[in-house]
Amino acid sequence: MTRPDLKYSPLTERLSGPRARAWDVTDRAVEMERAGRNIIHLGVGDPDFDTPNSIIETAAASMRSQRTHYAPVPGETDLRQEIARLYSRQTGQHFDFGQVVVFPGAQAALFATMLCLAGPGDEVILLEPFYATYEGVACGGGAEFITVPLSPHSGYDLDVDRIAAVVSDRTRVILANSPGNPTGTVFSRARWVELAELCRKKNIWLISDEVYSDLIFEGEHFSPLCIPEARQNVVAVSSVSKSHAMTGWRLGWAIGPGTLARHLDTLSQSMVFGVSQFTQDAVTQALREPPDELEKIKATTRTRRDALCEALAQIDGLLVHKPAGGMFVMVDVSAVGCDGDEFANRLLDHSGVAVVPGSAFGDSAKNLVRIGYLTNSAELKKAADKIRDFVSSLQS
Repeated sequence: MTRPDLKYSPLTERLSGPRARAWDVTDRAVEMERAGRNIIHLGVGDPDFDTPNSIIETAAASMRSQRTHYAPVPGETDLRQEIARLYSRQTGQHFDFGQVVVFPGAQAALFATMLCLAGPGDEVILLEPFYATYEGVACGGGAEFITVPLSPHSGYDLDVDRIAAVVSDRTRVILANSPGNPTGTVFSRARWVELAELCRKKNIWLISDEVYSDLIFEGEHFSPLCIPEARQNVVAVSSVSKSHAMTGWRLGWAIGPGTLARHLDTLSQSMVFGVSQFTQDAVTQALREPPDELEKIKATTRTRRDALCEALAQIDGLLVHKPAGGMFVMVDVSAVGCDGDEFANRLLDHSGVAVVPGSAFGDSAKNLVRIGYLTNSAELKKAADKIRDFVSSLQS
């Protein structure tokens, strides 16, 4: 039992905002499954793809050769060079491996980046709906956050005028995500250029979360790192989790100005002290893989998206926001008499389908749920049938 007179750091309060309970439905679903209930998991973004064997064999060979010691804190040079080459190819700009720092997952890279950019007295702008951890990321170092709700009527597209309207002298960072999680929106080149120009003029850092950049079905990926004038105040965060079916390997990175990379290196010494050598070897191999496996994952994910969205769109009372990328669809459930929290919890109890309430992604999404197309089409059809039956039970 905890002694009431023992104190905790204010950090614990800053990390305990409304979004800290984002995965409650998922956690409950796991417990129900352990108790013997059949559950279809469409919540946490961990699809059923297997990591390609060539990557697994690389990791196994690396461990057999005793690549099990400390790695350089910012990451192995081979991997950092591979990431720098990747961004040089994608953006048409030159990147050096000294601009890359490796972390155990893009989440850690994002948190560390924000700690280096914003602190007490600063403001961070989040575009809502935003990924559930962004609230904690923004507040962890003591900064405050301001949300700019994006309109579902525009497909949650960037609205730079609305963002500019809330910029103040305290604004230090804008965090943007394309393709979006949870919305799946893909921001256009023109919108990115507008936002990057705003950040340049106002001396604001722009963090681009690009974890889903290899899963775009309509449109194309554009990183603000492509813009030469923006290179001094843009940071990109990404990983191989979604692109190479490596969610559990936990490796991501941040790439940006060299000075920031040095700060991230220093922070990493105190926080994680590097990532395992064999994991880095496996990711180096992943980034050198021919595009066939990536294209297969992308094509399968698109097929799943189309199947799930088509099935959900036929259910009276649901409004489906078909995504242009990523692995989730946002569904407005307000017409069936529930907000997202009630819908998700009652759906789990009634039908054994786990989804995420929209409130996890900001107050403006409270009447929505996020549903992942994370499993095969037959299972997705079964889930859609269960959702249809549940909605019918609400309307009867």
